[in-house]
Amino acid sequence: MEALPLKEILASLLKEFEAAGVAADVSREHWRQVYESNALLREFAPSRLRITEASISLPLALAEISAPRNHTPMLTSQQLLRLLPASLPMALREGMAQEAAHYIQKTKRMTFANKKLATTVVAFLSDRVRQQKVQDFDHEGEWSALLQRVEQLRADFLNRTNLNPEREVLFSYQTEELLKMGSDKITRFDLKIAID
Repeated sequence: MEALPLKEILASLLKEFEAAGVAADVSREHWRQVYESNALLREFAPSRLRITEASISLPLALAEISAPRNHTPMLTSQQLLRLLPASLPMALREGMAQEAAHYIQKTKRMTFANKKLATTVVAFLSDRVRQQKVQDFDHEGEWSALLQRVEQLRADFLNRTNLNPEREVLFSYQTEELLKMGSDKITRFDLKIAID
């Protein structure tokens, strides 16, 4: 049997609860109609049994913990739009952000792994602003500030990634698989679900 990430196991459980909730609503409506159509039962109402909470003890056996995933995230157009100087017209900023995003996808140079990310971004954007001949724009001051913002964004991303490398934990949970394993290799995942 294929081992699955815990998130997929939990998603399957929640889908079962959702299906059970729909079935309960259908059953309740059916009995309401039965009571209304019966002269003897019309004065009464079907009992409303409602489960508000469920506890599950799920046996799991750890199958694998993957190595940290290697990601090379890139600057997005929305990030670029927020980073661009506010002194530039909004329409120009939006167009430049989209153009830069296309450039990112084409060249793969604006990844957070690129040590020269900030200078690459500034060089690309400043060239576009010069082509547009924007009036009353402080090139030196604005691009220097943008350079610092991009460097800070890259540093924040790298620090967060190094502290929390993404790993995927895979579990075996099928009964036939667990029966083949010793009890010392099986752990129980206790889950309490509040049913709305």
